[in-house]
Amino acid sequence: MFPNEPSANFCAKCGAPITSYAATGPFESLFAEGHVYRQAVEKPRRFVVVLGIWIIFGMMALAGGVLLFIGGELGGPYAVAGIFFLVISLLMIWKSTRSYSARIKVGQNRADQD
Repeated sequence: MFPNEPSANFCAKCGAPITSYAATGPFESLFAEGHVYRQAVEKPRRFVVVLGIWIIFGMMALAGGVLLFIGGELGGPYAVAGIFFLVISLLMIWKSTRSYSARIKVGQNRADQD
């Protein structure tokens, strides 16, 4: 509900796509996908969202671990890529789980007060 320019394709406040143009352009599609991941990690509303993050980024962490393991034999770039994938995926899993847990606790505290 933030006031945007009529020609804007993305919200000026949150970055969410507001037109269908975001689905047709290659870079705009990446921005829209990034917005979805940010929302899933920062404000997961349901357990199924957290489960999806665990599945998506769990596979990425597994691939990072494999690259890190075989990186010693194949060369340094594989090990560096493995570390990168492992760190990014574990951070996404940790942040989404922490955000969801905090949301649950806030909801339980409100229910206890009522």
